Amino acid sequence: MKPVKMIDTFVKFEECINNCLLCRLSKPYLEEDSLPEFQVRKNKLKQYFPQLMLLLENVDFRQEPEIASSTLYSLLILYLELKCIGPWNTEDVQSEDYSGIMNRTFKAKYNIELDELLHEDDFFDAQEVFDKCIKELHQKMTIDDFRKYPGLIEVYCMLISNVKKCKVINPVTVLPVALLLVDDFTVSNKVKGLKCCDMIFQCLQPNDFSMGNYYEVIHRSLKNAMVEKDIEVTQHLFKCFPDFLNILHVEVQKSKLDDVFASILDQLLTETNLYRKAECFDFTTKIIEMHGIHCVKKNIFKDIVCDNLDVCCTEGVYEILVEHVLKCLLTWIRHCWCTWKLNADQKILSALLKLLYVANDETNTLQIQNLIVTLIHLCTKEEQKEILSNLETMPKCVKEDFIHKIDTIKQHVYSNLI
Repeated sequence: MKPVKMIDTFVKFEECINNCLLCRLSKPYLEEDSLPEFQVRKNKLKQYFPQLMLLLENVDFRQEPEIASSTLYSLLILYLELKCIGPWNTEDVQSEDYSGIMNRTFKAKYNIELDELLHEDDFFDAQEVFDKCIKELHQKMTIDDFRKYPGLIEVYCMLISNVKKCKVINPVTVLPVALLLVDDFTVSNKVKGLKCCDMIFQCLQPNDFSMGNYYEVIHRSLKNAMVEKDIEVTQHLFKCFPDFLNILHVEVQKSKLDDVFASILDQLLTETNLYRKAECFDFTTKIIEMHGIHCVKKNIFKDIVCDNLDVCCTEGVYEILVEHVLKCLLTWIRHCWCTWKLNADQKILSALLKLLYVANDETNTLQIQNLIVTLIHLCTKEEQKEILSNLETMPKCVKEDFIHKIDTIKQHVYSNLI
């Protein structure tokens, strides 16, 4: 193809694709909005989509690599936008099956589905297609405008779902939109952003942060999201955050773990929703597993555990929270046992005994007994004897099943003293 004709063909492709894409909205999109631009887009599709399909049928990308390189990524963005679910793709638009027509037309010519463009090289470089898509999306979805491109947000999420098949050399090239979504005030965008972050983190290595301190930007966004009370956001954040911390260099990771541990303890101090509190305890358990002995610096942890063991004695709370609190305490003991002192920490032992009294299931009863025995074993021999003496002098009115529970504890402690 002659240069002039080639340029003309490329311009026609760009004109058709740009007119088929949902334009930049006049105002930020909120869920369930029905905006005039949606109707305009519907009308433009009727006008420009047939022209685009005609071009796709008549131009052979295998013979025109320059046009392919400049057009394939735009085609993929349009295909994914037409494929996604949202009010901008009205019922009329969906009924036309534009994405299906695009895919069938492309496959008929190249024996490749548009969904497979990122999977392997053919007459195109799959990595180049991915990189150009991401670059294009980041150029449009700036901090001021990303809410005005609801369709492209969905396209970004679909592209990131394929990120494992691509190379992410520099996090700065793929993460900005995800972090904009995490920082957004809407729950739906936060969830989308956190899901994307997690998929990207799983493709990164510590040396990917060797250039600059972009990890600080990521850490700030994730940490700020910790105050969001929505349970779905909480769940995705607590899955995502450890994956991020795991790819930091050791010296950076330690300071960030300090910061995250302090932040999650703040959440545990103030959280009133029992289900979210359970998620917070599970996340705290993960952080203790990662941070180990360094968690001893926060004495407030023991107060939090003690208070929540006490709360778990209430019917209704026990069923929701007790497993999570016990697992967290067990993890703390495994890593920080050397700091246990009976004179300072006996309130935890007292809270566990109180909880043992109301425990009504075998699994948690055994867990509580094991924790009590472990903590007693961490005491001096004299302290263990004193505890046993106190356990011998229980009131006669105590329930018989509780006496059996205590007898089991005493047997384990006695065997350790012999």
